[in-house]
Amino acid sequence: MSLYIQSTSFARGYAWIAEAWPYFTRNPLGWIAAMVVFFLISMVVGIIPLGGIVLNIFYPVVVGGFMLGCIAHKEGGSFEFQHMFAGFKEPYFKRLAMLGVFYTIITFAAIILVGVLAFVMLGGFEFFQEIEQAQIDDVSAYATDIMLLSLIAATLFTPCVMAIWFAPTIIISSEETAVSAMLLSFNACLKNILPFVLYGIVVFILAIIASIPLMLGFLVLLPVLSASVYVSYLDCFKSDISDDPTQLLPR
Repeated sequence: MSLYIQSTSFARGYAWIAEAWPYFTRNPLGWIAAMVVFFLISMVVGIIPLGGIVLNIFYPVVVGGFMLGCIAHKEGGSFEFQHMFAGFKEPYFKRLAMLGVFYTIITFAAIILVGVLAFVMLGGFEFFQEIEQAQIDDVSAYATDIMLLSLIAATLFTPCVMAIWFAPTIIISSEETAVSAMLLSFNACLKNILPFVLYGIVVFILAIIASIPLMLGFLVLLPVLSASVYVSYLDCFKSDISDDPTQLLPR
């Protein structure tokens, strides 16, 4: 089955979140339990040596499980807690894990590049030694360089996010490899950049609201955003029914 990218309207950036809401409300406890457990596991793994690399590699595997839960919802069922681990099963695991490896490589490459640029633009070891020893009297003198570095970092990391956004869903919904899934994801985000701009604005506003009650709002927001990835996938991709009419993507 082949996947084809399609463009959607600007207003769909909001609709992706609105239409993701029923995915959460059908089984809110299952979603919340999965998110809490994932957060706790991430906290524990994150403090061990090389834990960040492990998390990066297995992040797409967990997301793939969430997407399988969204597919179950679309087919009339609901997301269940055990869907969190569904990506660790074949035929998905190897390709999802490989996706995590490639994602880790490109993000670390971006981090290293930003680090090198920061080292050069801010004056090398002297700047970082002054920060460590709290000897910098006028931080504003570096404001322009820091703002430029922030812009460069955003420019480098945005393509990384675009490459991973749809990739786990593409892998569990087709036979695409990790590399081709990342390329398809990047191109789909690029082709639908305007609705993604609106999506980002709405998410920013919702994140502020969710943070007000002791961050508890994220117990609702994160599951909805996870489901919105699948909803946006359904909008941005279509399958070629001429390949095999009996294997349409769940819609």
